[in-house]
Amino acid sequence: MEATGILKLRVILDKDNAEKLILPSHPNSVQALIDAIKSRLNFTFDFRLQFHDPDFDNALCNLVKIEDLPAIASVKVVRLVELDRISTSTDDTILQTDSTDTIDSPERISRWPDVFIVPPFSYEVEHVLREGNAAFDKNGKVITLTRDQKHNILETMGEEIYKLKAYPSTTQIGKAAEALVRKHPCLKERNSDTGWEGWKNSLRYKMGNQRKKLAKAGIMDVAVNAGKRSRTNPDGASPRANIKRPRRGEVNFLPSYPSGETRETLETRRLEMVEEFKKTSAERDIPLIHQHMMPTFALRREEIVTTSPPVSELKDRWPALFHETQLYFEFQRITNQNLPYVFYAALDDYAPQLIGLYKKRKTGRVGERMEQLLLAYGKQVFKNTNYYSACLAVEEIEFYEATIALVADVDEEEVPGGVPFSPRQVFIVLEDQVVMTHHSWTDALVCLFGLIYALHLSYPEKCTGFFEFIQVVLLKLDDERKQLKPKLQTLKNELV
Repeated sequence: MEATGILKLRVILDKDNAEKLILPSHPNSVQALIDAIKSRLNFTFDFRLQFHDPDFDNALCNLVKIEDLPAIASVKVVRLVELDRISTSTDDTILQTDSTDTIDSPERISRWPDVFIVPPFSYEVEHVLREGNAAFDKNGKVITLTRDQKHNILETMGEEIYKLKAYPSTTQIGKAAEALVRKHPCLKERNSDTGWEGWKNSLRYKMGNQRKKLAKAGIMDVAVNAGKRSRTNPDGASPRANIKRPRRGEVNFLPSYPSGETRETLETRRLEMVEEFKKTSAERDIPLIHQHMMPTFALRREEIVTTSPPVSELKDRWPALFHETQLYFEFQRITNQNLPYVFYAALDDYAPQLIGLYKKRKTGRVGERMEQLLLAYGKQVFKNTNYYSACLAVEEIEFYEATIALVADVDEEEVPGGVPFSPRQVFIVLEDQVVMTHHSWTDALVCLFGLIYALHLSYPEKCTGFFEFIQVVLLKLDDERKQLKPKLQTLKNELV
């Protein structure tokens, strides 16, 4: 679309603030519009846009195509969480930490890479490998390492793997071994189908031994599983019983306390935050809350993972977790992923394929509902990812007296297909109590997913496939251990 005509906008910042903006021409893309709004209104944060869609009685919809935006329109700024700098001070403001300050950062700041980066070894080993690789290139000859040289390689590789993950999967260890041999082909094994099978097994044992040493040193994410049955502890629990480790792609699952902090100092910080939440939203010291949330992350995870307290107790002790801004920060601490940004980007990418699959389903409950929706709303029902997500949410999360649920407050007397597209509110229910509310299905669903990670909750049995779809397919939070159910694996294959 070429830039044409004047564009008059009412830019909604929050429920009490809006700006009038007139652009001399209609931008040719959504990103161009975002850039223009940033420039004209001096915004320093990243955001996405929603607009009041006349096709749906001016209900808010995600702005995906610039062609959908009328010449005179209202757009809502939806801020994205990015951990860069500290911003200002309302409860809805996305606070941002200085990325140069690593003192209070989680222990792991990156996910497992697509290609494992082999670290440098000792000076002696690097020399031996350099000479060995040159000889391998000439005549294909592999080298024989001394015991100390092999120990240095395994020790260094183990430390590098641990920086990424305390409990890597067999597949991930295999990728590390493969990367080692690809970088140093002189280490290739002669009697191995892959050339690195022996290195993979050696790295597996090395990681086990390394976890034992780190557990003795008090490193939290491995010490929590110490004290199992052994020769020196014959009455302990089975070594494989109730192992606490990441199972849903978490990067920082159970970190140690920050340097210089103790349980007592972190508890003092927690109590200061509780006192702030006794104040009104306008009176709260939001920067102070944010500054305390980062260092108390380890205390919070220890409490949540090891004791599994009720949601009501967590809401009293850690009220910031139930506010959207800090919830997204917590998700980023745990997974190193920006939840709303990645979710909406993935939903936009997969929407055409998902819509095509929905259209093919002519029978069953889903087919019947989609037929009702098409009769009631026409083909516009497929136009917006917010509404498509509503279909997903209601299709799967529709049990009410439940541990986890989304429940809508609606105006309509009749709801075609059982999908209330324009609810007054959507209530997020955990353990039979409302913990958060939102104005759209999609945003409520994103918050619910964030809460499941932040509070270390299990997926509800009736919706396991639905949440695994979000986790593995949309967010790609997969530790390469999970065997997807056949239907979900088929859906994933069709989308790819």
